[in-house]
Amino acid sequence: MNKEILECVDKIVAYIKNTSSYQGYLKTRELLDKDMELKKIIADVKRYQQMLVKKKDTEIEKKLDSLIEQLNNSPLYLEYNNYLEEINNMLIIFENKINKYFNDVFN
Repeated sequence: MNKEILECVDKIVAYIKNTSSYQGYLKTRELLDKDMELKKIIADVKRYQQMLVKKKDTEIEKKLDSLIEQLNNSPLYLEYNNYLEEINNMLIIFENKINKYFNDVFN
């Protein structure tokens, strides 16, 4: 039974990997990994977010807002985020369908 379940999961994973959303995600992630300026901005955003969690400070908030604005002005970053959101939505749909199926079968 475990093997059968894993085979079904493998089919779902293969399906996702063959979608244009996943392929676009891989391409934009590769481009993003090569863009040192964007990588630095992303790292800075994470650092400032951590700082803000530890200490509420308006200067930190302003710097973080500025960095996020820079990211949101990057077409590559926006495209990457869009693909990532599409994939996450696809996963949510699969999860909901599986949950509904089991709910219908057992209730």
